[in-house]
Amino acid sequence: MSRAPPRSRLRIYFDLLRSIEKEGGRARFSHVLSESNVPYERFLAYLAELEERGLVIEERSEDGNYLVLTEQGKDFLRELKRMDYFLRGFGLSL
Repeated sequence: MSRAPPRSRLRIYFDLLRSIEKEGGRARFSHVLSESNVPYERFLAYLAELEERGLVIEERSEDGNYLVLTEQGKDFLRELKRMDYFLRGFGLSL
């Protein structure tokens, strides 16, 4: 049984942003972490990179911690979806 090839950094960004989008643009930190399928420490590193780029903000409230897509994050995700669709037409992926 062969293993799937490792995901690229861009693919992981795509998956993280998409999991937030699926929750209406604001998702619980724990939900995104569980959907990311990456170790906690690595997840924190990816999250920090997304925050530095202005794609996601972390929102803390009494009922939990949330990750929110910024407008720039929504635009970035939209372009990643277009790229993914284009690449799949050639049998490739992000």
